[in-house]
Amino acid sequence: MPSVNTFQLKVDAGRHERINCPVSYNLHQAEADLLGGPGPVAMKDEAGREIPAQIRRGPKGYVLHFIIDRLQAGTDKTFTVAPGTGDSARGTVKLAEENGRLQVTINGEYFTTYVYDRSVAKPYLGPIAGPYGKSYTRLDFETKEHPHHRSLWLAIGDVNGIDMWNEPEGRYGKQLHQQFEELTSGPACVVFTARNVWASFNEKPQIDETRTITIYNTPANGRIVDVEVVFEANYGQVEFGATKEAGPLGIRVAESMKAANGGTIINSYGSVGEEECWGQKAEWCDYYGPVDGHTLGIAAFDHPQNEHYPTYWHIRNYGLHAANNFYFVGGKLLKPGDKAFFRYRVFFHEGDTNQAKVADRYQDYIHPPKAEKV
Repeated sequence: MPSVNTFQLKVDAGRHERINCPVSYNLHQAEADLLGGPGPVAMKDEAGREIPAQIRRGPKGYVLHFIIDRLQAGTDKTFTVAPGTGDSARGTVKLAEENGRLQVTINGEYFTTYVYDRSVAKPYLGPIAGPYGKSYTRLDFETKEHPHHRSLWLAIGDVNGIDMWNEPEGRYGKQLHQQFEELTSGPACVVFTARNVWASFNEKPQIDETRTITIYNTPANGRIVDVEVVFEANYGQVEFGATKEAGPLGIRVAESMKAANGGTIINSYGSVGEEECWGQKAEWCDYYGPVDGHTLGIAAFDHPQNEHYPTYWHIRNYGLHAANNFYFVGGKLLKPGDKAFFRYRVFFHEGDTNQAKVADRYQDYIHPPKAEKV
């Protein structure tokens, strides 16, 4: 029998096996107060084993975030949720802010850095540490081949005629960091929300953009990063041109991983290689290859709520991995006050597509386990 300051939550796997799966449950104010408000909580299964869990105050209210390490398809498990430190065996995810950078550590180990220093044209996430120390992505400031491809970023090559993707000298667009609306750390995830103004080279505002990045406490061989983006036309009409230099999500895989060096591109329909995947619609695309003697991969997932789902893919043998509808659907026009939303999940994994069970992990994203109070 749970005590008065706890409650029980049943999690139903549904039709899919769950492995290191993020789950969220919306809390009422009274439930959040019962558990001590935002911060770590103690969440234990029937055997008393604790899982990473925390309460976050999001833009729409309180959310309980937790990680299910394994749950077989067709089964359920009941957890007791109670106030506590949330100090599970899986540790915690932390943010540290300094000099235009947010460093992310998971269980004391470096994972990545969000760089928003205005010395670069646009913020980026990188490098992104793999399970053996080497980065999943390329971050090279000396290269002359697509030098603007910095690890993981957001960009569009034509915003009111301004190039926000490439960086031609003296005329590229800038993404100007304004502030962080949220900086949350905890046992289950970190969440940060940044407000940016996309502007001309002379810093004339074109559109407001808000990005929320969530990084979960999953093992090093299966890291998960969620990216949510909101554009708002607050300075007049905005036209996103029909350009192939666009995402808005862009990823540059590690050099050794790229298809030109023996890596593999595969999409949700089983198409393989740039010649079969570039310019094609798919729910997800995976890009894997050798990194320092191991096989690592980066799978990008499109969300069903995104416009023109499933997205077209701008994916190249030389290592570019980007979701892009603008080139293939003729761009997008935002009238003053209009908003545009994009959501993606990026799964950084060890092994090839089958070994990493990428298709199953996509189901975790679009059809997560159901949680209900009992």
